[in-house]
Amino acid sequence: MDAADPQPPAPRHGKYEIQLPTFKRPGEPDRYRLSEARLAALAAPKIQPPAHPIHFWLRTRYVSALAAVLSSRRPHILALHLRPSRMAGFLGPQKQGEDEYHGFIQRELFDTEVKAYNRLRPLQGVVIPKCYGLCYYRGTRALLLEHLPGVSLASPEGSTLTLEQLSALLQSCYRAIQAFGVHHEDPHMENFQLVDGRIMALDFERVEFDLSEDDMEHFLKTSVVDMAYRYRSMQAYHRRQGALEAA
Repeated sequence: MDAADPQPPAPRHGKYEIQLPTFKRPGEPDRYRLSEARLAALAAPKIQPPAHPIHFWLRTRYVSALAAVLSSRRPHILALHLRPSRMAGFLGPQKQGEDEYHGFIQRELFDTEVKAYNRLRPLQGVVIPKCYGLCYYRGTRALLLEHLPGVSLASPEGSTLTLEQLSALLQSCYRAIQAFGVHHEDPHMENFQLVDGRIMALDFERVEFDLSEDDMEHFLKTSVVDMAYRYRSMQAYHRRQGALEAA
């Protein structure tokens, strides 16, 4: 998926100037696009993951839905089909029946995510998913979140940006979040979604609150540069797998 070139934020000079990777991987092109094989695969009928009925409390309402696991890597995240809309439910903590210390860590991560969504309420639906509220499923707390459209930056469809486009979009996303005193501290491709020419952030278990302005700028720089290196490696991987080709 190609995006129009966004306007980057005003450049920061000195130690906070973001310097993107300039080296080229041997044999890799300057730009990428989806391959014919990938386009054909996208056009083929999709096999829907198996769904099962679930029931949970959302505030004072008892809700029924069909649920399917989105990814085997994140079995605690379910896609919920409710009429008339589609949502995704974060069903944390991630694991049950672990030792007391592990359970404490998972509860702390969940509390951090709840705090982040409350702090970032004005950005919901624009830079982060909408949060519909805290619910309870099988005695476990959960957040009911908007199911975002678009494509993950980890997917071939999300890997056709240039590094300059990626940097500008990430900076816009990070700065919007940081304006509310929150720094996203988990810069993995799966945690960012390309939606209608902008990047939206997911997964706020690992964030920092109320850092100094100096620290915010430092961590923004390191996060964007780290993501740029990861993104370039992801593009090369998808090309080797036949999903991308030279544009």
